[in-house]
Formats: sequence, structure tokens, C-alpha cells
Amino acid sequence: MTKAHAATQSDVARAAGVSRSLVSLALSGSPKVAADTRERIEEVAASLGYRVNVSASSLARKRSSIIGLVLPNLRNAFFEQIAASLGRAAAQRGLTLFVTVGSDQPEVLHQAVESLLGVRVAGIILVSPWLPGEDLLAIGEEVPVCVIGRRSPGGRVDSVRVDEAAAARLVADHLASRGMRTICYIGPRLTDAASRHDREGSLAHATRATGSAFEVRSCGEDAGPATRTALQDHSEPLGLVIHNDALAIDAVPVLRESRREPGVDVALVSYDNTYLALREEFSLTSVDQPEERLGECAVDLVCRRAGLTSDDGTQAEAGTGTEARSVVLEPRLITRASSLGR
Repeated sequence: MTKAHAATQSDVARAAGVSRSLVSLALSGSPKVAADTRERIEEVAASLGYRVNVSASSLARKRSSIIGLVLPNLRNAFFEQIAASLGRAAAQRGLTLFVTVGSDQPEVLHQAVESLLGVRVAGIILVSPWLPGEDLLAIGEEVPVCVIGRRSPGGRVDSVRVDEAAAARLVADHLASRGMRTICYIGPRLTDAASRHDREGSLAHATRATGSAFEVRSCGEDAGPATRTALQDHSEPLGLVIHNDALAIDAVPVLRESRREPGVDVALVSYDNTYLALREEFSLTSVDQPEERLGECAVDLVCRRAGLTSDDGTQAEAGTGTEARSVVLEPRLITRASSLGR
């Protein structure tokens, strides 16, 4: 007779539609989990017949030389560049970077995180994660965590990001200096909601400080249609701010079709300053996020919280406290033909 499979926390997580880390936190009675979430998880656990495995939960995490990285996707050139910078920063400390790719689908993203926890990584770095703060807090209870490109939700989750308010001021002031009377921000419908909200709010505030009008439009994986509609709706000089370089390149052929003159009656600005922005056929004015510093700071925060030894043999200060640490870096605006004209 086949022995019945004993329910695991992963089974409970799949059934409840949450991360395994959140299940672990909820079933341990942590006050960091919302009451309704804990109740739902406990009900699912009971229905599956889950029982705590005391021997498994007592296993100590061995010291690891692997740092896990979770990227949202492989479509954005910035993610490629930040992965490379993280790899270099890890290698300088004698560490290995283990890369996984998440998704906008929660179950796929949870599986990516679980794969890293399964190999007992020393810490996890997530770039613009599509996870609610509650899930990030839960993962942070199991392993050192650092998020890049997003504010920390608190707890033991550290963060490294560019100062969005400063970036927005650079963008708004530049477009105002070019005579743009309206600024239209075009952001992807499917993205890390926390990051988009921060960028959108910062741009709105900075734009209004210049006296220009501000509006928001959403796009799919192609920013071309939203760009075309914005141009049709605004005959006055229009500043277009697109969420990242990968989307902004879709706007370039639309601008050419419109017969508007960049730097005169239209100006395009994007974010990330990737190799796409440098290409002559696009020549994008773009907010530079210093990926080398982002990578160095993220690896340093994980190492400090994990108490890992640095490459010179000194022991990093263990960050076992609950206070989240944030590093905010200054951006630069690199101006090119998309806003200056040729």
C-alpha cells in the first residue's frame, strides 16, 4: 500500500496562492502577518492535514557562498546590465551569483524564490520584484534580502535605489527648458506596482513645480500606440517620459511618422540609460542609474546582514537587527537627440 504524501508548507502555499515564506511566517504565529491572511493560511493548512515537521524546521542554514538573484524578466536591457554588475560585485568577494527569472505570475515568482531557498543561498537580491511587501517581509525572515529599484517594505528587507524625486526633477526641468508645455508619462500596465507608483508620483510633483501640465497613460509591451494617441491629443509642445529605454525605442518610429521636430515641439525622455539609449538610431535622453554602484551596494548589504567574510578576509558586520537599511543613489540625466534634436 502506498504511503500518503504528507502535506508540506509548499503544498499549503500553492493552495493558498502565497509564498512558502509567508506560510512559514503565518504558521509560526508571527505578528507581522495580517490577521486575515494568517487565518486563511491556517484554514488551508488544516484542510490539507499539514503538521509541523520539527526536525526539518530545526535544520540550521549552513554558511553559503551563493547569492541568489531574481530578475523580473529578460526583456529589459537594464536587467541584463544590473545582473552583470551584481556578478562582478559578488565575484570580488569570492561569491557566486545564482540567477533565476521571475514573472508577473505570482506562482512562477514564488517558485523562483523557493528554488533559491532550496539551495540554501546566503541571501537573495530581487530587482523590481512583483511581490507585495508582506511576501518580501516573510522572505526576509528566512534569509537576508535586498531589493533593487524599489523602497524597502521594512523588516529585514534592505534596499538600493535611485532617488526618484531627484530624477523626476532632472526630467521635468529639462523638458521645461526645451519649452514643453505638457508632460505625458507612459508606463507599463504590467510592472512592479510599487516602483511605477513611486516614479509616477515623483514626476507629477516635479512637473507641476515647473508650471507644466501632467498626464499619465498606460501601455502594454509596446509603447507605440500610447505615444501615437498622446501626439494626436496634444498639438502643443509635448514632453514624453517613458518608463524605460526598452519601451522608449517603440516611440522613436512613431515620432518620425508624426513629423514633429525633437527639441522643438516634442521631446522624449526615458529611464535606465542602457546600451539601447546609446544607439544612434534611438539616441535617447535617459536617466542614468549607476548599475555598478547599485550592484556593489546590494551585494554589500546582503553580505553585512549575512555576516559573510569579505574578499580581504575581514568579517562583515552581521546585520541581524530588524531595521531595514536603504541606500539611495543620485541619478544623472544624459541628454541626447530625442530631446535636443539633431
